[in-house]
Amino acid sequence: MTTPKTHSAMQKLAPLAIAAAGLLAVGCADLAENPISGITASYYATPPGFDAAVNASYTPLRDWYGQQMGMTFTTFGTDEFTNGSDGSYKHFNTYTTQLNGDDSYIRDFWRLTYRAVNTTNTVLDAAPTANVPDATKKVRVAEAKFLRALYFFNAVRTWGDIPMPLKATEGPQTEATREPVAKVYDQIVKDLTEAAADLPPSQPQYGRATKYAAQQLLMTVYLTRAASGDFQKAADLGKGIINSGAFSLLPKYSDLWVMSNERNSEIIWSVQFTPDLLTTGPGNSSHLYHTMAYDLEAGMVRDIANGRPFRRFRATTWMYGNFDRSKDTRYEDSFTSAYISNNPNNIPKDASGKPRWSVGDTAFYLSPVEVDAAERAKHSYVIYAPSQYTEARFPSFNKKFIDPLRALVNDTTGSRDWFVMRLADTYLQTAEALIRDGKNAEAVPFINTVRERAAKPGVAKSSMDITAGEATLDFLLDERARELGAEMTRWFDLVRTGKLIERVQKYNPQAAPNIKPTHLLRPIPNEQITLTSNKFPQNPGY
Repeated sequence: MTTPKTHSAMQKLAPLAIAAAGLLAVGCADLAENPISGITASYYATPPGFDAAVNASYTPLRDWYGQQMGMTFTTFGTDEFTNGSDGSYKHFNTYTTQLNGDDSYIRDFWRLTYRAVNTTNTVLDAAPTANVPDATKKVRVAEAKFLRALYFFNAVRTWGDIPMPLKATEGPQTEATREPVAKVYDQIVKDLTEAAADLPPSQPQYGRATKYAAQQLLMTVYLTRAASGDFQKAADLGKGIINSGAFSLLPKYSDLWVMSNERNSEIIWSVQFTPDLLTTGPGNSSHLYHTMAYDLEAGMVRDIANGRPFRRFRATTWMYGNFDRSKDTRYEDSFTSAYISNNPNNIPKDASGKPRWSVGDTAFYLSPVEVDAAERAKHSYVIYAPSQYTEARFPSFNKKFIDPLRALVNDTTGSRDWFVMRLADTYLQTAEALIRDGKNAEAVPFINTVRERAAKPGVAKSSMDITAGEATLDFLLDERARELGAEMTRWFDLVRTGKLIERVQKYNPQAAPNIKPTHLLRPIPNEQITLTSNKFPQNPGY
């Protein structure tokens, strides 16, 4: 939420979250840099205390969405993206033995999750005696249930059996128990069902949870749990959101990524970041990770418009070829293949000593097909064919990530909102539910609606349509990659559909040799295991 109260609430909640590092998450680290002392549990029953606790329940979202940690968990090690030339944590892509319980991201995500759960539990514990109007309390409690369900959901689909504390912990805990996946899902469904019943369709403060956000999350939960009847439940939820009239697809795919258009008709729920460094937390840093080293090329220098190139994630060859570029706008709307020269000091010269191009001209182009020498000679700029792509030189997946509002060229803190849920995903998840329920023909119009929006100008929308015979699970996953690439869903998508190993082995050569059934779950942090007084088992294979 775009409010300074979120930051101050973190500080006020700090005393509840102090405990020995590594013990059951609820208290493995302090929630604030400068905790305010002297606050007791009774404070959270007061109007300002209750409000502070609710606001603080949203704060952990900014440490996951739009961050390198969250993107590493969800983008690496899939069919979509593989190693760039720089950065650590490549073992999340290559599935080597470095992916283990000692990994710092594994530890940090566990800590983040249970700090967040403890904060939501603080709200729910305080609610019965909170001196807050009943109507307000009802909505705020529903928000806390929605957020607790989200935090548990991300955890259970990452680690499987997990601890499931439903009460706030005010001190160190030395015992912890992993609850069965089925029990965790039952609680998630309960929280979300109750949240959807009590949340309003929209909120005065943009970014708070709504009825539709709870329904969308519940839909994804049903698709992931996949118990008897869950696919029908998911499809019904998706159809309800689509038919509600509360949302609509934007006319063009590219409209989604215009920063001045972040609050648009397609967004069901998003995490807010702002240019205010005092209230935005770590900022949205996703602009750093998908960009090639363009500043190492002739005629180029690093600038704000092209982004700071950390080059962590590089699209796979399959991902580049997953678009019909003759009629689908989404390749051009997602990838940057041509760079305009912005540096007069290093433009190469021709045989006569004249610069081959000027600032403002194309400096280099990353061709989607091989180009022979004769064709190259026709152009003043440099052409790189796919055979010349490297871990540092590749079409950048800039999509919604580049942030032109950063003040300085090397700023890492971005201010874009992170779209957690949008209507195109609702359409595609509805189609997935129907396909997995054996109703492929019913899925067709939901897929075609998304595809028709992506038609290039002058291309008949009907040319984007598929038939019932084409509405397979693999096609649906291909379409999700085109529409939702790098939106922090892919690893979870592949695991829930049972396609992770198959598609990684087929499309990600760097990951293929090592991936195995063990990797359908992540390792439990070793600090949790060693600092728990009772037996706390590691996931198999780690």
